[in-house]
Amino acid sequence: QILANKSIRLAILTKLTEQDKGYVLDGNDDSTRVLSRQERESLAKLNWGSHLKSSTRLLSVLELKDDHLPTRYSKPPSKEIVSPKTILFPHQRRAKDDVTRLLINGSDRLLLHMPTGAGKTRTSIEAIIDYWKACSNRGSNIIWLAHSEELCEQAVETFQNLWKVRGDQKINIYRFWSTHDTPDFSEGNGFIVASFQKLYSMISSDTNSSFEAVISLKNSCSIIVVDEAHKAVAPTYKICISYLYNENSTKLIGLTATPGRSRNDIDEHSVLHTETDELADFFDRNKVSITNDKGDDVEDPIRFLQEQEFLSIIKRKKIRTDVEIELTAKEREFVANFLEIPNSILNKLAKDDSRNALILSEIASLRLNKKQIIMFALSVEHAHLITELLNLKGISARCIDGNTSPQDRSDSIVKYKRNEINVLVNYGVLTTGFDAPNTNAIVITRPTASLVLYSQMIGRGIRGPKVGGNLECDLIDLEDNLLGFPSEEQAFNYFNSAWNR
Repeated sequence: QILANKSIRLAILTKLTEQDKGYVLDGNDDSTRVLSRQERESLAKLNWGSHLKSSTRLLSVLELKDDHLPTRYSKPPSKEIVSPKTILFPHQRRAKDDVTRLLINGSDRLLLHMPTGAGKTRTSIEAIIDYWKACSNRGSNIIWLAHSEELCEQAVETFQNLWKVRGDQKINIYRFWSTHDTPDFSEGNGFIVASFQKLYSMISSDTNSSFEAVISLKNSCSIIVVDEAHKAVAPTYKICISYLYNENSTKLIGLTATPGRSRNDIDEHSVLHTETDELADFFDRNKVSITNDKGDDVEDPIRFLQEQEFLSIIKRKKIRTDVEIELTAKEREFVANFLEIPNSILNKLAKDDSRNALILSEIASLRLNKKQIIMFALSVEHAHLITELLNLKGISARCIDGNTSPQDRSDSIVKYKRNEINVLVNYGVLTTGFDAPNTNAIVITRPTASLVLYSQMIGRGIRGPKVGGNLECDLIDLEDNLLGFPSEEQAFNYFNSAWNR
């Protein structure tokens, strides 16, 4: 900013030719010009600024760039709109605020009930961060419990991303599942993500180190989050939660897309203490769900979110298999007692050639329309068989099951999300904790009477346009799935009566 100094500027101006002086003064580039006394006085009085043409002309004469001009001052706008780095959708924000208010107002237990694909993981972590920053003991730990590695890693990634933009201090994040070592829980100020299997193994161990770790974890626990909380009243899950929970000092938050474990819980003749009632009691009947912009509960959350394009519309196609299997007396007893299909029947269906040919035909038809497909198989062997047959037909497919290594599973999912693989055939591993919005077709080949399993399978293709998904998703459902539920709306709403008594 040397030229901003008036004395230096005048010294430079006096050394210019008469032609250049005149050009700087008024832009008239005349080689014969001689400045008058008045013009010389005007030249000496010239100001310096980025908005002045005389300043720009002086730089031109000196063969200097405009970046030697002073920074142009601009008046700040009277109104600005500032957007956060992360934005919650309206239904998520309302649910987050409801959860935060309940926690701050003293509720010790609550359940967040949102459809698959509506963002319950993100919503709950936003609420936890709000509460943690406002009210919680920073020397304690948040413990997130889930039943699969995918769900565990999903929680870690979501918390990391949100804490980076919303956190106010450093925080420890611990992975405690599979082969991860037991950390020092006593340090506090931590977000601990643990699998139920790992935690139950530690609780069941008779070693002193495991006992000390459990006690340390229990003493440092201020918030417990149970993902897929419809499992919370199952014996092993309940043991884990009970070990960690401290009455009057621990907050318990459940997350679920379906607040119940099976449809036979709800019956006009059922007794009060069915599993669904037990689940409702377990969370003190504090249920936060989807509300409209007036704060009223939405009667049909799935349809509400479909209309707003947060969830896709399921186009269900029943496929008649004409397969007849004669159940043994033992199999009939199993179905009557558990309302679930025994593995013996699933294995018989898996070996039916005509049924498998029908599956291949439907998938081939979907691929003609460029669909990205997730198929739920009858067994591990069935998943591998269909995968091999699809690849023989020139359809790019990968198989994922419980025995697939984490590296191979991750590689398959990444390539599927990139559309390098067009069909993911799986058994038992992609019902929860898996997010691929490019999925626009689901093929369910396994019959089930489990409401939870059925709704989770449907949920893999239910992401709508506003969250990077599709307006519609094709659902191919084989006819022998008669014990399953016929629509995703029923699957989501079936258990609500237990919470509103």
